[in-house]
Order: sequence, then structure tokens, then C-alpha cells
Amino acid sequence: METERKLAQWLDEGLLDQAAYDRILAFEKRQPQKKKMPLLLLIGLIFFALAVFSFIAANWQAIPDLLKVALVVLLMWFFYILAYFSGKKQFGKPLVFRLLGLAMFAASILVTAQTFHLSTSNSVLPWAIFLAALAHYFLWRRTAYALVAFIFGISTLTSFLPQTGWLEWGIFVAVALSWFYFSKDDAPMIFSWLLLFFSGLLLWDLIEYDSPFWPVWTLFVLVLLLFFTPVDKQRLLAPFYLIFGAVMLVVYLAVRGETELSLVDLNWTESIALAAAGLAVLLLTYFKFRDITWIAILGATGFLLFDDTAIALAVVAELSALAYLIIAQKQDKPLAFGFVYFIAVQFVIYVIYAWERLDMSLFFLIGALLLFALSGIAWWLNRKKEGAMS
Repeated sequence: METERKLAQWLDEGLLDQAAYDRILAFEKRQPQKKKMPLLLLIGLIFFALAVFSFIAANWQAIPDLLKVALVVLLMWFFYILAYFSGKKQFGKPLVFRLLGLAMFAASILVTAQTFHLSTSNSVLPWAIFLAALAHYFLWRRTAYALVAFIFGISTLTSFLPQTGWLEWGIFVAVALSWFYFSKDDAPMIFSWLLLFFSGLLLWDLIEYDSPFWPVWTLFVLVLLLFFTPVDKQRLLAPFYLIFGAVMLVVYLAVRGETELSLVDLNWTESIALAAAGLAVLLLTYFKFRDITWIAILGATGFLLFDDTAIALAVVAELSALAYLIIAQKQDKPLAFGFVYFIAVQFVIYVIYAWERLDMSLFFLIGALLLFALSGIAWWLNRKKEGAMS
């Protein structure tokens, strides 16, 4: 027994005395032992399950419609009952059995929709699976249920297309907000935040006003979530604000540099409003959530996109990438994100401006020399500062 071996080793090393050894050993022996399913029985059950599923699949078309639904529902209850006894009698993996039960529930919904020719678009069917997955998470608080809920949440969100309505969109946002607020672990908080961001992208389909800035508006609005987020969770979510902000800036740069973006999609009123929102985000994040202050740069994209050469946007992207690297290095923060962002900006700038004019190796050599120069300047300033302090 591994416990006895470790205790004997500690006893020999003098880490505990004989009395403590006896008490610990007696306590461990009183603990209920987890029952393991015999290997041959487990293999037999797997082959039996494969036989049942193979038989059903081979005769699926010949099975009456109602019996199809009944079979899947019966399998669902079988797995849930198995999960109950698995947890109570301590055999197998209750988590796996519940996931299989949830999968059978989703299958029963899909089979019902297929059998009775029900549409999954703008219907309660995707909602049923999504809410069932959320119920699993709140009942048992396991990351696997959160992942499944996220997947079904995306499925529910896309089911709104191609005609998104305010009612279903509003209910989805309310559910995602509730999930975010009542989440205690890291993974479900990240998943619910992602669902909220993706729901903002549906504004392209929901609102007749054709704006290229719905992702930026969504990201700015999501800053308000941080007021209801514990400090440790704010640090967890900060990289996602930065990553999505960086991706947006690079995408805007690529689109403006490589396509003829119609000025009909741009207007001064929204550009001014976006700049004002960016300024508000800058002030708010600087004093409250300084780690994500960088996303305020997106407030300037409304004006920058009017430049059909995309030079101004390229300059802003380049300077922000370099500034992030310098400041992150000065503050001893991880540089991986900054380097990836810098390389992405460099590549997009090369495709836009230098693809047919300059060899790629020379272009990136210039970028490397620029980084070396800035690194040397930062090192010299830091050394000068340390000398003044000493």
C-alpha cells in the first residue's frame, strides 16, 4: 500500500514518531476504499455498448419515429442513473457518465427536430441544450460542463441567424451575464465573457445601421463588467481585452490597406462618438484597470480609417506594438503577447506596402534593427536612472 510505504519512509527519516504513524495509518484504514470495476467487466460493457449502438445505427431507418426518440431518451436516463450510482458507490467516473447523459439529451433534441421536421433556427431547441449544460455546471461546478455550455452557447448564438431578433438576443445576453456574475472559477468566467463578446458581433445582423465598429463598441462596453469582477479575476480577463483589441487593430489595418473600404460605411458622427468613448475608456482604465488601458487606442480607428492609404493606422499600430514591448519590459511583465502583436503588425505592413517593392528578409531585418535600437535606448535609460538613484 502506497500510504503505508510513505509513512514508513517518514518514520525511518525521523519526520514523525511511532504514535503519529499509528494514528495516521488507523485513520487511512477507516476511509472508504474506492471500488474499482474489474477490467474484464469494463471491456465487456464497452463491447456491449458498441453492439447496442451498432444495432441501432444499422436499423435506424426501420425504427418508428417515436421509438427513435424514446430510445435516445432511455439512453439519457440510463447514463444519468449510472452517474448517480457511480458517485454513490464510488465506481467509474460520474463526470463522464453525466457528460454522456447530456450528449444523449442533445441527441434527443436533434432527433426530435429531425423526426418532426422542426427548425433549430430561432427556436427553443438550441436553448434547451444550452440551459441544460449550464444547469450541469451550476449543479456540479466542473470545468468540463462549462466547456460544453460554451460550445452549446455558441451554437445557440448562431441559431439566431440569419434574422436575429431583439428578444432572443436580449435573453441570451441576460443568461450570459448571469453566468459571468455567478461564476466562481476561471474557465466559466472566461467562457461567459467570450459569449458576451460574440453576442456583440451579432449587432451587425440585429441593427440595420451598418457600422464596421460593432466589435470596438462591444469591447468598450465590456469594460464595465470589470466593476463587478474581483481583482484576481480582473487580472485573469485582462489578456483577453488586450488580445481582442490587438486583433481588431490588425484586422482594421489589413482591411483598410488591402480593400477599398467605402466611405459610406464611415461617418464623422460615429467617429467622433467612438473617439469620445475611447477617451472615456482611457481615463477609466488608467485610474481603475490600468492593465487594459491599451484598448483605448481603438477609439481613434474611426478617424484613422478615413485615410485610404492606411499610413496613419499603420503608424499607430506600429508605435503601440513598440510601446507595449518597451513598457512591458520595463515593468518585468511577460513579453510573448507583445512580440506576437509586433510580428503580426510587421507582417500586415509588409503585405500592404512592401510585398512587391522590398524583399521580405530586408523588411524584417529593418524591424529587428529597430527593436535592437529601442532595446539599447531602454537599457541605457534604465541604467542612467539606476545610477541617479544610487
